[in-house]
Amino acid sequence: MEQKDKVDKIKHTAEEIVRTLLKDNYQPSDGELVRAVELLSRSVCDLSDVYLDDSVNHEETLKAALAKVKITYNAVSKNNTRNTSNAV
Repeated sequence: MEQKDKVDKIKHTAEEIVRTLLKDNYQPSDGELVRAVELLSRSVCDLSDVYLDDSVNHEETLKAALAKVKITYNAVSKNNTRNTSNAV
């Protein structure tokens, strides 16, 4: 996957996370929310490294950022599905 494709995927996945979090019935547990914030913060650090540090391996750093964003999305989506199925 090209670098631009990875960045596009990161952006798209981050937008999906925002959409999920803004749903009226979304109620994350504190632990899940803390973990999501941690992973997204680490992704921002990775993206900053790509922009600011030419010595960083861009391909691997983008790959790591994308993985963190995907993990966050999966956790947020899983929590949303669990809350929806428990709704009365």
